[in-house]
Amino acid sequence: MSVRPTRSTYAPCEDVTVRVGAAPVGSMLTIRGVAGIAAELAVDGPEVAVGALPIGGYGVDLWGPDGALLASSAFDVLTDPLDRPRYGFVAHYGPDVDVAALQAHAVRMHLNAVQHYDWAHSYTELVAPDGCDEYTDSLGNRVSVAVLRAMLAAFREIGAAPLGYAAVYGVPADQWDTWGDVGLYRSTGQPYGFGDDFLNVVDPGAPRWRRQIVGAIRRSYEEIGFAGFHLDQYGWPKRALRADGSETDLSQTLPALVDQIAGAVPDARLIFNNVNGFPLDRAARVRQSALYTEVWPPRVELRDLVDLVAQSRGLSPLPVIVAAYMEVFHDVGGRAARDAARLTMATIFSSGATHLFTGEDGRLLVHPYYVRSEAADDETLDLLERWYTFLVRHGDLLVYPAVVDVTAAYFGEYNADVVVEAPSGVRVSIHPEPGVVWARVMRTDHGLVVHLVNLTGQDETGWDTPKRPIEPVRGLVLRLRQVGREPVAVRWLDPEIPGPGDRLEAVADDIDQVTQLPALGAWAAVHVPTDQEWR
Repeated sequence: MSVRPTRSTYAPCEDVTVRVGAAPVGSMLTIRGVAGIAAELAVDGPEVAVGALPIGGYGVDLWGPDGALLASSAFDVLTDPLDRPRYGFVAHYGPDVDVAALQAHAVRMHLNAVQHYDWAHSYTELVAPDGCDEYTDSLGNRVSVAVLRAMLAAFREIGAAPLGYAAVYGVPADQWDTWGDVGLYRSTGQPYGFGDDFLNVVDPGAPRWRRQIVGAIRRSYEEIGFAGFHLDQYGWPKRALRADGSETDLSQTLPALVDQIAGAVPDARLIFNNVNGFPLDRAARVRQSALYTEVWPPRVELRDLVDLVAQSRGLSPLPVIVAAYMEVFHDVGGRAARDAARLTMATIFSSGATHLFTGEDGRLLVHPYYVRSEAADDETLDLLERWYTFLVRHGDLLVYPAVVDVTAAYFGEYNADVVVEAPSGVRVSIHPEPGVVWARVMRTDHGLVVHLVNLTGQDETGWDTPKRPIEPVRGLVLRLRQVGREPVAVRWLDPEIPGPGDRLEAVADDIDQVTQLPALGAWAAVHVPTDQEWR
């Protein structure tokens, strides 16, 4: 039994429809927002019309005639899909691509923005010449323009924004005679190259190059019909020499180029790749839809992902996307890889950000060249569906900018607002350290959220390393400073457990309210609603 919305995201005033399949006669569908039940509907066919709902995230629960939970899903209502981006990808455009399968995967994973990687005819022109309906890209991959257009239509149909990939300063090495005068050079006089001299790097501040790439992007926006663009760079050079020997600073020229593109296609959604955080401080000020960073060494630990998201959030109110390619699925696979994904997603999601990881018809990003993505097995896809559904259902409690990290001010015996007590042999820490229950406290518009991430079985905390089996931690106790006269019930939210979450009653203990917590799997969030006044 399954239940799924018909779209990845719905717009305000747009009617929501949920597919329930062959649900038993007498079943009920419950729609729950962060404030409680939004709708209860009888199931009388394979689809249930929910109607229009206010902006926010909603859980969908299908209950059988006997009151048993049969299936769960979620949807959200957003002014723009990139207000809460769940970024996916495609990288194949041949005549044999099953566009319906791409659309189905996007709906299953609630992907509401899709990067169309390496779709272009060339790096400098992007759009193929008139009359060229099929072509081979620079690396030998077939592209059917008809298939590409069908993809864009399919993603728009489900409320997902299709974005076209464009490298903003790369030109083919065989065109260097044309572009070498605006190229970037090392102190040795050699041009900066990429991919065994497959591409060379030009100056993003050069007026001639800017006219070329901005014109190519504007033409592809108008002629192909993308909703926007994923603007890529390689993270280097930071400073380089021009052909005339003068020096240029790419932390200034790259953001300026993005702003110029934004001016040329003002209605387009733009995402710029801040490779390893460069040049995040300046790029955060330009016109774009999200702050996106592709992470590489030395950002190899879970704490590095925390720091990256915190840095991004400190610079801009834009949503934050982390591109963390999990090679562990290629190198090891199996449970060790799935548990690595659990802890990486728990880190990113509890930080208020989202993760570029899955796309196409069920593949995973394990390499920066997206064509080399890895097919996911059914167990991994089921895991991702559960966790992405959780992210959508509880988006009002999880996704920045409506969440603020207050851990250092609220958590622990000194602050005494939030304390997590653990059984003997289990240590609780506010840092993602090996062997601990990692605790975080977020203040939201709907109360506090206490995140608990289970690192107790791990001897290291790399985000792309095989993980030991995650064993449940039992006996945790949540102690909250009680402000009102009566204890306030909290809700236990676990991405592995479908449904609205478990309501947990608290008891008064001197000046605190005390709640016994269920067994902790990889990650859980405890929602303390606004009924509790925090001072």
